[in-house]
Amino acid sequence: MVATTYRVGVIGTSWAARSPLPTLESYPGVEIAAICSGRLERAREACDRFGAPIALDDYRELVAMPDVDIVYVGSPVALHDPMAIAAAEAGKHLLLEKPLSLDAARGQAMLDAATRAGVSHIVAFTMRHFATHILVRTLIDDGVIGEPRHLAISHFGGSAVGSPPRGWSWWSDRDQGGGLLGAMGSHYVDLARYWLGDFAEVSGSLRTWHRTAADGEGRVREVTSDDGFALVGSMRSGAEVTLHMSFAVRPGPPRRVELYGEQGSVVIEGDELAAGGARVLLTRPGESAPSEIDVPPLRLGDAARGSAVPRFGLMIEKLLRAIEGGERPSPDIAEALRCQEVLDAVRRSSVEGGSIRLPDAAPTV
Repeated sequence: MVATTYRVGVIGTSWAARSPLPTLESYPGVEIAAICSGRLERAREACDRFGAPIALDDYRELVAMPDVDIVYVGSPVALHDPMAIAAAEAGKHLLLEKPLSLDAARGQAMLDAATRAGVSHIVAFTMRHFATHILVRTLIDDGVIGEPRHLAISHFGGSAVGSPPRGWSWWSDRDQGGGLLGAMGSHYVDLARYWLGDFAEVSGSLRTWHRTAADGEGRVREVTSDDGFALVGSMRSGAEVTLHMSFAVRPGPPRRVELYGEQGSVVIEGDELAAGGARVLLTRPGESAPSEIDVPPLRLGDAARGSAVPRFGLMIEKLLRAIEGGERPSPDIAEALRCQEVLDAVRRSSVEGGSIRLPDAAPTV
């Protein structure tokens, strides 16, 4: 489908209002046609804020709109597959939030529907589009550190001393797809795949430290989702991966990403989106100590660069190129499905113990 202006139907008003909606509103050649929320008043508020003409509370009405070209799905995870499948069957191109779905079976159904319909699709694993992360990929591709052998990521965002746990929401409910592994761990699983290829096996442990939280009406409800986890994995390349995260601790040092190769290493200290920023330390072959290196800026088209959130704008840019030119955007549903298989395996390992082998799949990175 080619159009002068692409009209986007947006499902979800929570996270969408922080990044996707401002980006869609500011992206040239894109127009927000309608916004849907489970609560109509929220959809109307979002329409007023972002200039959309139609507010809805039923996603089926949105995907049936004949002048909608693209559907963004930013609902709770448990609703991703029915919404994405309905949109694909209606011939709409897909811009989907991560994690892909509740499990790989549902993710496969999403991929099958998109493939049958012949629509383009991309999943918002925006962390692979950090300038620091693209730099690491370049260092790997150029052989600067030799064969990558160990990747270690630690991120302890925590909460301030004395502050209460976050309020109860769908994020607190495992059955709705809530939890830290899906919300943030999926980003890092995708990042590991972006750098190192597919996982071969994985083990892990999920913990729920804050077991109750108050909802919007003050009722104390049970929390069933994870707020901390540990993941240990082996890649098909032979590299080893460890990933540790928790929101149930006092905030620790800035996020740290360490990649060690046979000849050198690269370390990211901090987060380029945080107030303190990030720096990249490289140890080259023959050197005994790391040195800080410059981070090239993201390479973006004019539309993405000028949008409200350029990293999300890059997702839109890739999707539009796919729609108009037929090229495969990355990461698409097929890649997100490989990520989902890893999440499923970590959850299974946390219950059963032991290491879980991942299914064979052709590399998609």
